[in-house]
Amino acid sequence: MIQSAKSLFAMGAAASLVACASLQPATPEEAVAKNALAFTNARIKGDHAAAYGYTNAAYQKAQTLEQYKKAYPGTFAQSAAIHDVKCNEEKCDVGIDLKVKPPLIGKNLGTIDMYSKQTWLLEDGQWRLYLEP
Repeated sequence: MIQSAKSLFAMGAAASLVACASLQPATPEEAVAKNALAFTNARIKGDHAAAYGYTNAAYQKAQTLEQYKKAYPGTFAQSAAIHDVKCNEEKCDVGIDLKVKPPLIGKNLGTIDMYSKQTWLLEDGQWRLYLEP
């Protein structure tokens, strides 16, 4: 009985440590990597509203969602992965590896590897993708 009480206590303590660790604020690199991948996946899925939501305030003030859709109509990327993230206090540069299927009529090239760069800025405590208005 004492052994099972100790086991339960140990399991509870371990669960508490895991919960506390998950509540720790993410590093800028972790937060931006998560946002950059979410933004890029939204673009791949064609979810313009979700992708637009990651853009910086100045861009959103100057461009509506409809204007964003026209400027960024779609992508031929099939998948994305974060290559690297380098941050300072207010800016992060993100490299993204993309698998792209080129739309060449009559040709099946499969997917090709491409690389994309994004710049993210810290605005009011939130990391936002910088797009020039």
